[in-house]
Amino acid sequence: MASFKPAAIYGVLRHGLKRLDWRKIKPIRMIPVISLPSVVGLNMPIFSDVFSKPQMAHFGRYLTGLMVCQNRTVQGINDSFFAHTDQSALNHFLTDSPWSEEELARTRYGFVKSGLEERGLGGGLLIIDDTISHHVGKHMEGTGWHYDASEGKPVWGHQLVTSHYARQWLSLPLGFRIYIKNGQAGENFKTKCEFATELVEEAVGHGIPFSCVVFDAWYFNVEFVRLVEGLGKDWVTRCKSNRIVISGGGRPISEWAKDLSRKDFELVVLKHKDGSKEVYCACSRTVRLKGFERKVRVIVSYPEEKFEKMEDPHFYCTNRLDWETNRTMRTYARRFEIDAFYKDAKQNLGMEAYELRKIRGVSRHLQMILAAHTLLSFGSVGRAAERANVYLETIGALCRRAFAEVLQFFIRAVLEIGREVKDAGKILRLLSSSRKQLRRMRGSMKALIGGLKT
Repeated sequence: MASFKPAAIYGVLRHGLKRLDWRKIKPIRMIPVISLPSVVGLNMPIFSDVFSKPQMAHFGRYLTGLMVCQNRTVQGINDSFFAHTDQSALNHFLTDSPWSEEELARTRYGFVKSGLEERGLGGGLLIIDDTISHHVGKHMEGTGWHYDASEGKPVWGHQLVTSHYARQWLSLPLGFRIYIKNGQAGENFKTKCEFATELVEEAVGHGIPFSCVVFDAWYFNVEFVRLVEGLGKDWVTRCKSNRIVISGGGRPISEWAKDLSRKDFELVVLKHKDGSKEVYCACSRTVRLKGFERKVRVIVSYPEEKFEKMEDPHFYCTNRLDWETNRTMRTYARRFEIDAFYKDAKQNLGMEAYELRKIRGVSRHLQMILAAHTLLSFGSVGRAAERANVYLETIGALCRRAFAEVLQFFIRAVLEIGREVKDAGKILRLLSSSRKQLRRMRGSMKALIGGLKT
C-alpha cells in the first residue's frame, strides 16, 4: 500500500491550490492513478537487473496502465497518472530506451520457473499456436494481410506465433515471435514453423518443466515432430484429412477412416473449466503416416450428434501409442486455453491497443503484456489465497482487483485533499493534472508528489 504524507500535502495545498487557474486544467478521461497496485509494486524488484531506476518507473507505470486503463495506448497510459510528464518519455522507453528484451524475457521465464516449482506444477503442456493482432494503420512495420480463420477472410495486422504453458488450474503465456512475410522480412525471413521450433527450444533452455507439446495441424510436419521427440517430449496434434495412411493402403486418412467399424467407437466426454462439456464418438488406431519414421496413434472423432451419419470427422495424432483415446483428446482440448489467453490479452491487457510504428516498440509492448499477465497469474495472490481457490479468477477479474486498489488510493487522496478543497470537480482535475500543470502552483511540488506516490 502507498504511504501518504498528509503534512507535506497540506503545505502545498495551503500555498498552492487557491492560486491555481482551474480553467487551464484539462478534463479527465478516467480515474487518475495515484499509486501502483500491489501486484506491480511488490513484484518490481524482480526486474531490477533489467532496468535502470528511471526505466523501472516507466516499467511500473506501463504494466499498471495495461492492467487498469481504458485507453492502453502510450498516450492513454501516460495521461492516466497523477503528475505525469509528456508522453514522449514513455514512448522513448518503449521504442528507443537501451534496455534488453532478451533480459526481460529471461527474468520473466525465471520467475515463471520458480513459481511452477513452488507450486509443484511441473510436467505440464507446452502449447504452440498463432494469432493476429488486428490493426488498420498501413505504416506500422511488419503488418500485412493474414488469413484469420475465425473471420474466414484475410485481415490486416501483425501475426504472432506464441507459446503457452498449461497445468492443472494454471494457464499462462511464455513467448512469442512476430511473423513477417517473406517479401517484407527479406533475408531475415523465418517461417511460422521455424518460429515454433525456436519457442520450444526457448522453453527448454529456460527450464520450463513441460512433458508434452500440443499444436494444431499447421505445425504438424516431420521436422517439427523430430525436434520435439529429440528433446524427449511427447506431442499431440490435430491432422488434416489428406494425410496419407501407409498402413491403410496409401489412402488419405479421411478415406481410411470409413473402413472403421462403428462398434469400435467409444464415447468421449470433454469437460471444460466453465462447466460446459462436449461429447464425441471416437476410435483410435496405431498406423504409419507417409513421411514419418515411427508409428503414430491416430484418432478419428465425430461429434455425438453427427456420428449416426458419420459427418464432420476430426482427426488427431500423437506419438504416445499407449495413451487411451480419452486422454489424447483431453490433452489436445487444452490447446484452446491459448485462445482464451488471446481473448484476455486483447480485451483486458491491450494486445491490439498499441499505435507504434516501429517493430521494436511493438515487440516491447508485447513483452510488457506477457510480464503483466505473469504477475497477475503468479504475483497477485499468496499460497493461502490459492488454497482458497482465488487462482480460479480470470485475468479480467484480476485486472479489476488491481483497479480496485488504484481506486482505493484515489479515494484516500481525495479525502486528504478534501480537508482543504471542498469542490469535488477541482479535486478531480487536480489529481489528473500533469507535472507541468502542477508546477504553476506555489509551494513544494516535490513534497506533494512525494506524498502521493508509492
